[in-house]
Amino acid sequence: MDSSSGYHKESVPISRKLIIESCEYALKKHRMLGLFEADVTDARKKLHSYKEQTGESVSFAGWIAACVGKSVAEHKQVHALMIGKQFVIFNDVNINILIETTIEGRAYPINYILKSANTKTVMEINQEIRDVQKKKEEDFTEARENRTIKLLLTAPKFLRDLLFWRKLRKNPLFIAENMGTVALTSIGQFARSGGWAIPLGMHALNIAVGGIVERPGYVGDNIEKREYLSLTVTLDHDVVDGAPATRFVSRLVELLEEGYGLSSL
Repeated sequence: MDSSSGYHKESVPISRKLIIESCEYALKKHRMLGLFEADVTDARKKLHSYKEQTGESVSFAGWIAACVGKSVAEHKQVHALMIGKQFVIFNDVNINILIETTIEGRAYPINYILKSANTKTVMEINQEIRDVQKKKEEDFTEARENRTIKLLLTAPKFLRDLLFWRKLRKNPLFIAENMGTVALTSIGQFARSGGWAIPLGMHALNIAVGGIVERPGYVGDNIEKREYLSLTVTLDHDVVDGAPATRFVSRLVELLEEGYGLSSL
C-alpha cells in the first residue's frame, strides 16, 4: 500500500506468536500487584563517585539485579511455582533480564538469564552484563537462525503447547535454565521522570523498574532533594500471600535504599 493511502502495511514477524501466546498464559495467573518507591539518592551518589574515580560505570540495572537476588534468596517463596499439588521452590535466583546491544546497526534487546544472581557480587553481575553488551553481531547469528525455534514457530499451536509451553509451565529445570525464576524489566532509561510500568509475564515474580523522580524528602530532621525510583512488583497469589509478599518488598526497598553491595566500590 503506498503512502498516499494514509497508512502502510508490514508483515507481522512470525516471532510474535511466542509473545502473544506467553501473554495468554500470563493472563491466566492470579496476580497481586504493588506500586512502590525507593530512595536511591545515596546509591546513585556512590555509583557516580565510582565512575568519576575510575572512568567506568556500574550498570544500574545490574545493581538492582543484585538487590533482587539477595531479597528473593531471603524470601524464596516469592519465586516458587505451583506444579500439580506441590510448590517448587528454587534455591538459586535466575533473573530474566533484557540487555541492549547493537545488531545490524540497531539497538537490539537480548533476553538473558542471569543465573545464581543471589551468589554474585554487584561487580560480578556488572561484568557479566558488560560482556553480553560487548558481543558482536556474529555472536548472535546462531540464535537468530536457530532451526528449532523456526520449526517451533511454523508448527501448529497444539504442538507448541505440547513441546514448548508445557515445559515452560511444568518442568522446573527447563524453566530455571530457559526462562529464569524471576523477570526484571527496566524502562528507566527511557523515562524522563518517575513513572510505573505494569509488567505482564509468566514468572511468579515480575519486577518492573520505572523512572526516577526528584522531590523533597526527610534526612533526619532536614529536608533535602532526593531521588525516588519507581518499582512495580507483581506476584503469583497462588504461591504467596500478602504478608510474606510485603516482607519481601520491604526487604528489597531496604537493600536499594542502603546501597546494598556498593560500600566496597
